Amino acid sequence: MSTEENGVARSALNGFVEALEQHWAAVGARASENDPAVTAAYRAVRAAAAAYDDALYREHDEVTPFELPDRAPESADEDVDLDPRRFSVLARWDFTITDPKALNLATNEEAGSPAEALAMLAADRGHSALGDPDAGVAVGLRWHGATTWVLPTFDAVGDDATWMENAFGEADPDDVLCRFDVPVRWAAPH
Repeated sequence: MSTEENGVARSALNGFVEALEQHWAAVGARASENDPAVTAAYRAVRAAAAAYDDALYREHDEVTPFELPDRAPESADEDVDLDPRRFSVLARWDFTITDPKALNLATNEEAGSPAEALAMLAADRGHSALGDPDAGVAVGLRWHGATTWVLPTFDAVGDDATWMENAFGEADPDDVLCRFDVPVRWAAPH
């Protein structure tokens, strides 16, 4: 066996360890029960484990003790006819509220909490108005970045709005058709 061949299994092992580290970090920073970052990290661990197992078998005729069951196959009952004109746009902006009083004043109403004031401001000015880091400073917000996903709509039929009960339940990173990220551009004031 050549040194080059032996490097494939070692490289796959390094990738597996890195995927485990990223999964650990994503779980530690979980934002919700169905956090897409955790789901993506989970899938990366599965893929890296399979790649390592394959490389180990090819190079050393050995396997790992991990058994990765295949993903459950979609049943015929679960087939969904997608309307190619209907999509979901999911957006996330992250903020720190630096001045709750300024945020409350910006809503022109008395909010019960800073979170409620932020929601009122988003409803009043639109979500995109909150995506400007400089404008956020004036209303007591520190902006941490944003991401917008476009996905096919699986969970809505006609004008039925029951999808709102679990609005992000269908947010599978593997289904994202288009993604636009705006990284942190904020420099903390001195």
